[in-house]
Amino acid sequence: MYLTGKDSTEKHEPTRSCVICRQRFAKEELFRFVVGKGASDSGLIPDEKKVMQGRGYYVCGNEKCLERFKFFRPRKKNFRG
Repeated sequence: MYLTGKDSTEKHEPTRSCVICRQRFAKEELFRFVVGKGASDSGLIPDEKKVMQGRGYYVCGNEKCLERFKFFRPRKKNFRG
């Protein structure tokens, strides 16, 4: 069996980027928010379990990032077709 530099007992740890500072962190260290689906839900909803459907936006626990995230508005996707 061929090993690619990692020990076979190491577990893969997913990483995500903070949408404010663009630094990469382990997924467990970040807060996740998703866009609300209904007409009454126009803002971002916190996703504590990190399992909700939809585009997720991650932000780190840094005070400056959390403060700036209050004013963050996700871009609308333009679909060609």
